[in-house]
Amino acid sequence: MMGIFDVIILLLIPYLVKVAIPYFSSKAGVKSTKWLYYLWYYHVAFGLIYIVYVNIFGGDALGYWRKSYLTLNQYLNQGQGTAFMHAFNYVFVNVMDISFFTGSMIYTFIGFLGVMFFYLSTVNLVKTNVKVYGYSIFPYIFFLPNLHFWSVGVGKDTLVFFCVGLFLFSVMKPMGRKLGIAIALILSYNIRPHITIFILVSFGVGFLFDNRLKPVQKLFLSFCMAVGAVLIFDQVMNFVKLEELSIDGIEQSTSTRVSNLSRGHTGSSVDISSYPLPLKVFTFLFRPLFFDVHNIMGVFASIENLILLILFGKIINMKTLKLLKQAPYQLKGLFFFFFIGSVAFSTTLGNLGIMMRQKNMLVPGLIIFMFWVLSVRKEELIIKYNRLKAKVSPNNNPLT
Repeated sequence: MMGIFDVIILLLIPYLVKVAIPYFSSKAGVKSTKWLYYLWYYHVAFGLIYIVYVNIFGGDALGYWRKSYLTLNQYLNQGQGTAFMHAFNYVFVNVMDISFFTGSMIYTFIGFLGVMFFYLSTVNLVKTNVKVYGYSIFPYIFFLPNLHFWSVGVGKDTLVFFCVGLFLFSVMKPMGRKLGIAIALILSYNIRPHITIFILVSFGVGFLFDNRLKPVQKLFLSFCMAVGAVLIFDQVMNFVKLEELSIDGIEQSTSTRVSNLSRGHTGSSVDISSYPLPLKVFTFLFRPLFFDVHNIMGVFASIENLILLILFGKIINMKTLKLLKQAPYQLKGLFFFFFIGSVAFSTTLGNLGIMMRQKNMLVPGLIIFMFWVLSVRKEELIIKYNRLKAKVSPNNNPLT
């Protein structure tokens, strides 16, 4: 039975959507908002599907949304990760006593904000749409199912997805959106601090090697990222249970995690311990494929992974590395974030279900980077075609 706070929040969320879409679109200089509303309806549908899924099969979401006899201060003192999730939900659950359904809708809204930030950033970064086998990439690429399924539930995945999207949107204009950067980093640090390290290192490198920024800006922004990474380094090592940053320490931790996550009882287990690194990364990014399918979710995941694999196959060459040099710092940061995260997770996970959840924060970066590469190539072809056309044009013939 729903209480008064449930009714208020469920009525407030659509209003916040109608405020957020035009507000952030205007900030990004995007006039057309039609597809963002379509994405919102689509995202809500996945929110409802996820509620049914959790109630049938269970999951961490139900555990995060439960009453507790611990005080809010006790949760905050327990540190990051799961304890922070309970602290984040504490007022909703223990004070307002709202239902799991309403809580899921709150997280669905938060996840949608992440989708919106990725969408708006893409419009700013990529200037030319591209067709692959006759189908336009944008905006349809943002309707991939897993992009929404793992960003609607009550849990860490939704919040981290939101953090990465907010950080990308904020670094589009870092000097004017410092609050967004701070919120993204503080929130991600309290949920998954290793993700915060990935963000700081990746975008610090992106700032440092960007030719569009002034030298003072590059040094200042890179310095800020480096200082942030150093300040939280010890806490991150403690969080991931890594005693020392050494090859032996990393290998020991990795072996333990792979062993735990590859056991039969975890479901969808994959023994990756004997895989070479490239195959581990491939497994993390593009599996399950159709030969891994055991249920209907596996079918949808396989279709999505096949689409990503086709797009990835179109950019995997040496020319892409040359294009990376001329990419703006936001895309450089996204690329390095995707690269670091893919290598790190692919060496520690052995469960396809967990892989799909963990990679969801990385997939938007991969999508945007691939879309940008294909777009730049198309622009180069158009320029070459126009130059060739100008040379053979009758108006340029000196004999006429």
